[in-house]
Amino acid sequence: RLLNGSNARFYRLRLTSNQDIIQIGNDGGLLKHPVLLKELLLAPAERADIILDFSHLKGQSIIITNDAAAPFPDGTPVDPDTTGQVMQFRVELPLSAPDRSVIPAHLSEITRLKESEAVKHRHLTLNETTDQYGRLLLLLNDMMWDEPITEKPKLNTVEVWNFINPTMDTHPIHLHLVHFQILDRQPFDVDYYQTYHEIITTGPAVPPQPNEKGWKDTVRANPGEITRIIARFDPYTGIYPWHCHILEHEDHDIMRPYQVVK
Repeated sequence: RLLNGSNARFYRLRLTSNQDIIQIGNDGGLLKHPVLLKELLLAPAERADIILDFSHLKGQSIIITNDAAAPFPDGTPVDPDTTGQVMQFRVELPLSAPDRSVIPAHLSEITRLKESEAVKHRHLTLNETTDQYGRLLLLLNDMMWDEPITEKPKLNTVEVWNFINPTMDTHPIHLHLVHFQILDRQPFDVDYYQTYHEIITTGPAVPPQPNEKGWKDTVRANPGEITRIIARFDPYTGIYPWHCHILEHEDHDIMRPYQVVK
């Protein structure tokens, strides 16, 4: 199980052997089917259960590399000699017994939430601005943490949340309490939105990647895109945070409470 526990760094992982990364699970558990990947992208807080097959690589050394710019996606390229290298595997020790394990083609059942079930569609903005001292200030819906709660889903109802990201960064948005499913991502005209506060889409909605189709609690909201998720708000009432999982961002101040009510 891989966890991106970095403050802010994204990782786009590959193997120098150019072999497949076999992903079987993500944030919320097993995927429906195994997914074969040549590269695996993880934002802060995202998790992945993977299987690596070294059975035909006796005597070799394989490095997991990273080429995700920081900040992601258009920041400084990684140094291939430092942050570009994550881990090395040395395939040396013999097996104590033959490995006859097989990855099942079917891993779990995932019931898809339907948009027709949603009782509310919320449009939520990710904002970058500055405070009165000129320092970077990051907000959700242009609101500070301690302002009145504006998102109050009813217990056991389904909602669609639309994350509108006019910023330059990908923000890993994390909801407490619930697991959700990603519906799609769609590009929009950022300049027009910034001027008129209206959405004009500039391309088709794109479904999530195959390894994003399980249950999630963190989603990458990319710059210039509307990222849509769907969730059922259960099993508890109460107040819970939702926030960007880049540590410096959530501290200053891209974090808001929401309240599940009866």
